[in-house]
Amino acid sequence: MRLSPGVLLSNGRYRIERLVAAGGMGAVYRAIDLRFERPCAVKEMLDDFQSEVERSQAVEWFKREATLLLDLNHPCIPRVRDFFVEEGRHYLVMDFIEGRTLAKVLEEEGNVMGVNGARGVPEARARSWAQQICNVLSYLHRQNPPIIFRDLKPSNIMVTDQDEIKLIDFGIARTFQSQRQATIIMTIGYAPPEQLHGMPEPRSDIYALGATLHRLLTHHDAANNRPTIFSFPPVRSLRPDVSPEFEQVIMKALSPSVEQRWSSAEEMERAILSLPPIKVVPPLTNSVPPTVAASPATPRNVALPVGGGTTGPAGQFILTAQAQLQAGRIEAAYAAVQQAYALEPNNALVHKIFGQIFARRQPPDPQRAIQAYNRSVQLNPNDAETHKLVGDVYHFILMRPGDAITAYTQSLRLNPNDFEAHQRLAQCYERLNQLGPALREFQEALRLAPKVPALLAALHYEIGQLAWRLNQLPLAERSFVQVLIINPADHQTRFLLSQVYERENKLSDALRECRYVVGAMPTNQAAQAMLQRLQARLGR
Repeated sequence: MRLSPGVLLSNGRYRIERLVAAGGMGAVYRAIDLRFERPCAVKEMLDDFQSEVERSQAVEWFKREATLLLDLNHPCIPRVRDFFVEEGRHYLVMDFIEGRTLAKVLEEEGNVMGVNGARGVPEARARSWAQQICNVLSYLHRQNPPIIFRDLKPSNIMVTDQDEIKLIDFGIARTFQSQRQATIIMTIGYAPPEQLHGMPEPRSDIYALGATLHRLLTHHDAANNRPTIFSFPPVRSLRPDVSPEFEQVIMKALSPSVEQRWSSAEEMERAILSLPPIKVVPPLTNSVPPTVAASPATPRNVALPVGGGTTGPAGQFILTAQAQLQAGRIEAAYAAVQQAYALEPNNALVHKIFGQIFARRQPPDPQRAIQAYNRSVQLNPNDAETHKLVGDVYHFILMRPGDAITAYTQSLRLNPNDFEAHQRLAQCYERLNQLGPALREFQEALRLAPKVPALLAALHYEIGQLAWRLNQLPLAERSFVQVLIINPADHQTRFLLSQVYERENKLSDALRECRYVVGAMPTNQAAQAMLQRLQARLGR
């Protein structure tokens, strides 16, 4: 019998909200810890066993899970908060994890198509999960004695909305010292040969991780392995877009021989962290054009409509990628846009997002960013923003203002009212010492800019600086005065204004402004010298 919403447990401390998951031995509920007013997960061991032996073993496993988790502290392991028995049933209270199992993610989002019916998640996402799982396995295996999870599989791994991994269901985890050969516990397809013989060890979890990654990338059912259950087909035979290096990591983990696997989860994690960047994002078929370098190109012999928005089949993935980009989660955005590409490889917006990801990665990958943007422009040549993004790569990353000028100019042909494009074009002209064009573009940026005081002050300052260098003193004076109207405490600008006044022979004005500067910045030797000079010229 399941617990109903509103039921109170442990002397009224926990209020059940809803059933989250249920199996043959237990159920998990979302509940509220009324003492701290926060959500929690209540795991219940059901008591409908056929014999007392079965019940005793289940209670032992349940208590063992509580004992193990109470002593563990790792971000990928939910913390146990409480353990109690009520009306003959055992309950475990843990952190509530908002997320889905990897099995659920594979079914809902494993849309990158391979060959022979294979499909799975993008490699980038699988790499991230693999690294996190290696890290938590390494932590478990370093315990004294080592803890072997023994049942690693997609349904026992959760992932949050931030793509953070959480291991769940420690019910059959055991310390290495407590193994008993007669106890054979496994999930067929994820357990290695030594576990079949009741002798699991830490490297057994590495095999299970390899099987999990193979499943997530290909959706391949290990029951179809030939000639034995332990003979997995190479990943790239089903997903040719997966990098050979990542395939090697997985297939080494899947070695039936313990000695041929990674020696530890820590070693496997280091191998994953050392993998080269992914150079090809998943195509719709196994036909990968040789020219693919950054943004994916359309597979050969596939005629697909050109799109550019979020109303098509990839719309939700595009929106997710944009939200992740806005939040600064670059790799999560990359995983989402790869899924979008699998559905709409000719969507210009997809390629634009690829470009933004490559440009914002640390370190940036400017060449791949430009290639992605260029592909987007080929699909939608009238997108002014993409031209501006090309300019940003040349301007801010590659430091090639001449190339940036070309891109910004094209952007402004399509959208002449973009003040940012005018501002950045002006900066490029100034870097090339083309002061006249720089001044004109800054003035146009000022005309179009939103009325944000800090922004207006910055533009007035740039105009004043250029006008000063061009000896356009009245314009320099007006610009610096506008800066000081916005921010009277800008003493650097006030010092420049005093110099303009002196050049214009407005000595009294120059003296007044210089005195303000010296009063605010008494250690400014240049201002002190100017003050003495002005006083001498005015006889004061």
